[in-house]
Amino acid sequence: MSTPYADGDNITSQTAADSAVETTRSPMFAILRSRPYLLLWTAQFASLMAGFFNYVAIAWLVLQLTGSNLAVGGVLAAASVPMAVLMLFGGVASDRFSPRTTMLVAGLVRGGVMAVLAVLALTRSVQLWELFAGAFVVGATSAFFVPASTSMLPRLVAADQLHAGNALLNLSRTAAMVLGSAVAGVVVAAVGAGAALGIDATASVLAGLLVLPLRADGAGPAGATGSPLGDVRDGVLYVWRDVPLRAALMVIAVLNLAALGAIEVGLPALAFQRFSQGAAALGTAFAAWGIGSTVGSILAGTRPTPGRFGRFMLATFALIGAGVAAAGLAPSLPVLIVVMVALGVVEGVATTYLISWMQQRTDPGMQGRVMSLAMLSSVGLEPVAFAVAGAVAGHDLGLLFWGSAVAIELTALGASLSRSVRQM
Repeated sequence: MSTPYADGDNITSQTAADSAVETTRSPMFAILRSRPYLLLWTAQFASLMAGFFNYVAIAWLVLQLTGSNLAVGGVLAAASVPMAVLMLFGGVASDRFSPRTTMLVAGLVRGGVMAVLAVLALTRSVQLWELFAGAFVVGATSAFFVPASTSMLPRLVAADQLHAGNALLNLSRTAAMVLGSAVAGVVVAAVGAGAALGIDATASVLAGLLVLPLRADGAGPAGATGSPLGDVRDGVLYVWRDVPLRAALMVIAVLNLAALGAIEVGLPALAFQRFSQGAAALGTAFAAWGIGSTVGSILAGTRPTPGRFGRFMLATFALIGAGVAAAGLAPSLPVLIVVMVALGVVEGVATTYLISWMQQRTDPGMQGRVMSLAMLSSVGLEPVAFAVAGAVAGHDLGLLFWGSAVAIELTALGASLSRSVRQM
């Protein structure tokens, strides 16, 4: 696959002899030799690290200013709401102007606003409304950056390298999750939230600038060309008319509403109520999940798409449902650790294969909009998932795990009734 740089150099094109050598290597090792891919990977990692620094710094500043947990929740909502509302328009921008341009502008805008907040925090003149405005900008720019970064991958790598590319991108998310919060906490404690916001600003600008050398052309004649709302409508209709693609997005939505709520909200309550280790049990359970997800991503990244892909994915969804139920039943921490590792492995495999399949199936001119729908079905639904899970857990913690498991199993069962899904 040819991917020229903006200066005209074609650094991913290969001679026939070079291509023959590459096919003998593991796709994961081969993709690590691709400079365009490494630029994309680094840009995403920088953006994710910026997000964790922002979260810790903003939350800490709000608490310093108000001492109110409600205000912290309000600032988080100020970021999550525009991200969900604008996500589909982010996909339109990616299709119309190219993922590179969308990522560049989003990174620079976010970096500029965070730099202003950093100065205000360092001079101890920041006000609460400014933190809310900054959170809004973070959510709005993320709505454009995230689908663009996902739709960029098929432009940079060959089709048989998508699994490896997505697997390594998944690893960047896990690494940022582990490193970002920990390092940000140390920075805020040592030198203050203003310095953390300065790092956020620098990383955001870096994330935008790193994609500058990448191919800048748009999606072409099939891309977004009408009004923004019309382009969003076209993207939704494109997915709706493709039964397997529609089913995939519906399953992603249910998995995130059910599984994410059970894990993110249910596990803390489970650790508090059932295990004497308390917070240590919670941290260990999340670490086990992260390790499992890493292993699953690597497994999927080093192996081709399984035969009978539709049946394989239905089986993974059913296993995720069973894993959620098993986590709720775990009588001891060692059992919970085993369950979370297994659940993480299945989730890592499923995520890597499913995103790669969607990228291969989607028309290039619709990549941004389809990926934005996928992101909306996952991260965009987080506020709803957390609110519903919190309400259910407050009534009956067991019901949260069992209800989530049943919802996932019923969704998998419903999808299995479609011949188009089974024959994916």
